[in-house]
Amino acid sequence: MIKRVVGFEYHAIRVLMLINIWWIGTRLYKNPFKSFIVLVKLLKNFKRMMGGKTLVRAFKIEGKYAWDMFNPAWPSPGFNAFFKRHLIEIQATQADSRALRRLIVAITKRCPLACAHCSEAATLYQKDVLSLTDYYHKIDPFVEQGVGQLVFSGGEPLSRFDDLISLLERYQNRCDQWVYTSGYGLTLDRAKRLKDAGLNGMAISLDHFDPNEHNAFRGNSNSFEWVDQSVSHCLEVGILVALNVCPTRELVDEYGVERIIEWAKNKGVPIVNILEPRAVGNYQDKDIALNPKQLDHLWNLSERYNFEKAHVTYPTVLFPAGYRKQMTCGGGRSYIFLDFDGQLYPCPFCKLPLPKERVEESLCEAAA
Repeated sequence: MIKRVVGFEYHAIRVLMLINIWWIGTRLYKNPFKSFIVLVKLLKNFKRMMGGKTLVRAFKIEGKYAWDMFNPAWPSPGFNAFFKRHLIEIQATQADSRALRRLIVAITKRCPLACAHCSEAATLYQKDVLSLTDYYHKIDPFVEQGVGQLVFSGGEPLSRFDDLISLLERYQNRCDQWVYTSGYGLTLDRAKRLKDAGLNGMAISLDHFDPNEHNAFRGNSNSFEWVDQSVSHCLEVGILVALNVCPTRELVDEYGVERIIEWAKNKGVPIVNILEPRAVGNYQDKDIALNPKQLDHLWNLSERYNFEKAHVTYPTVLFPAGYRKQMTCGGGRSYIFLDFDGQLYPCPFCKLPLPKERVEESLCEAAA
């Protein structure tokens, strides 16, 4: 079960979490005063990113507290590793300047869908190149150097289920681990296996509140049912759930994002993540970008659900495109993307390969 945490408990847990980060910095810098100064900078950066406000809720799941899908739940080894790298990003040490916090890994080209907005359309349905052992060799160095969060994507990562289980088991209790999925084939038994293997969270894509519209957008008549069932199964076994929503202009103008948030509330989903459409993959060279008015609407939507007391029982609503107005994108700096052919990119949407020698030289400056 996922419990919403507000009020005194929320503020108390937040203080304890910040003390934990301060202690990480104290050991890192060997100076408690320097650690405090860097922590204050971290908090200022986060508050600026959020438009000067502070989130008012957290979610408790199996003894851990989560705020969103981009920061590992506390307390956990993944949280410690992640925020050690975050502190280094703000203030490097003489011994370590690598600040990479998150590695996104595409583990397959397989997918049962034909999504209108697929960013990997050019390579889907081809034969997978990398073996499970290849992935171990690719991922191990990042984990050993302190990456705190692994995100497994595809294609559809659940279509390579046994290898996904092996990857989760290998990095269990070392990293916070998420899967980005359509919910394809996720039975209750499979959800339990993922949980036991070390999965912390699952981001499930939902593109429309109407089942028929969602299925048409995804090119599969079963897609909405997969979303509905996978949300229920994950919540039942104790996997943190987020909805990834990539809205069209029409959906925004028709207040469809609000209806998806309402659907999430009714299902007990704690997090909704609104993605900005990008002109890559099937959207390449198409006029799909949201206009300024629509972007402002989504930003105001996230503010309303995140900070107004009237919406405290609703999910936390994330809008990364809005945050980039305040903070630069972390692609190639705080996170990078490893694709299914073993090539590194700054992010899943930026198809400019990172030079191998630059990555080996300094992970955090790979895209500088």
